[in-house]
Amino acid sequence: MSKKKRFGISEALTRGLSETIHVVENNSGLFRNVILPLSRIELDPDNPRKLAIDLSDIRQGIRPEDTNYQRKQEELERLKELAHTIKSNGVINPVVVYKLGEFYRVVAGERRCLASILAGKQEIEARVFNEKPKGFELKLIQWVENTAREDLTLDERLGNIRDIIREYLIQNDNAEVTATLLKNITGLSLSQTSYYLAAMNAPADVQSEIRNGNIRNLDKAALIAGIASPLLRKQAIEACVNGYSLKEIKSIISQQKLLKKNKADLKTTNRGRQTVKINMGTTLSVEVIRKIIESVTSRKEFDKYMTIFTEVNWTDLRQTTKAFRQLIELMEREMAI
Repeated sequence: MSKKKRFGISEALTRGLSETIHVVENNSGLFRNVILPLSRIELDPDNPRKLAIDLSDIRQGIRPEDTNYQRKQEELERLKELAHTIKSNGVINPVVVYKLGEFYRVVAGERRCLASILAGKQEIEARVFNEKPKGFELKLIQWVENTAREDLTLDERLGNIRDIIREYLIQNDNAEVTATLLKNITGLSLSQTSYYLAAMNAPADVQSEIRNGNIRNLDKAALIAGIASPLLRKQAIEACVNGYSLKEIKSIISQQKLLKKNKADLKTTNRGRQTVKINMGTTLSVEVIRKIIESVTSRKEFDKYMTIFTEVNWTDLRQTTKAFRQLIELMEREMAI
C-alpha cells in the first residue's frame, strides 16, 4: 500500500514564484501594506481554493444539517491548528486583498483570515491592491498562494491550472497550450506540467474519479489517463482506489498488456490452413524412445508386441527411429480394431 504523497515545492521554485508574484503586483496597480479590521474582510467566491467552510460557519458555528457537514468539520479542525499558531506567533505573511466598496475581498489568504477570527483576533495585516487584479494576474496570485498548501485535493489543483489557462488564453487567444508553456507560466517542472495536462485531458471515467476524490495522486492520474483500453483503465482505477502504489499499478498495466499480446499471438498462430496430422517432434536421446516403447508394451493390450522390440540395438539411431515408427503403426492399428 502506498503512503500519502505530500506535495511540496523546492526553494528554487519558491524563489521563482516570488519573482512571478512581484511581476504580477507591479502590473496590477499600486498596493500598500495596512492593518485591516477582520470585520471588513470578505472571502472571494471565485477563489479556486473552494473552501467548504465560510465566514458564517466560523462566526455562527456549523450545524449538523449543513451541506458538507463532515467536510466542514474536518476543515474547522485544521483551521483550529492554524489558529493556535496565530495566537502564538501572529500572521507571518500578510493576506492579499483588494478594495471592493466598503469591504476588502480576499485574493490570497482565506485560511489565515478564518483562523485569525478563530484565534480571537480583531485585525490582520494585509497587502491591499487599489483595484482588483486582472483575470490572469488574479488567478496567478491565487495559484501561487494555493500551490504552497499540501491539503489541496487533486481536483482543486487541476481547477487552479484550468483557471490559469483559461485566463491566459483570454489575453493570448492564439496561444497553444503545451507543457512547456505551462511550465513557463507556473514555474513547475516540465514533467509536472505534462502530468497536469494529461490529467485535465483524461477520459471521462478518470475525471469522474478525480472529482469524487478516488484518484488523489497526480502521477497516478496521468498514468491511468494514458490507458486507451476502457477495461484496462477500469482495472487501473480500481487498483488506485484500493491504495495500490504507482509502481504496483504500472506492474498491473504491464501484466495485462503482456497477457493481451500473448492472446493475440496465440490467435495469430491458430490462423491459416487447418492441421491434419500431429508432429511427434524429435529427440537425440535414444533412451527417451526406449522408455516410451517399454511403457507402451508393458500395458496388457500391447504386451503381445513386446518381443518385436527385444532385438533392437538402442545405440543405433536408425534402428531406434524404425522401432518408434513401428510402435506408432501398431498402436494405430490396434486402436482402430
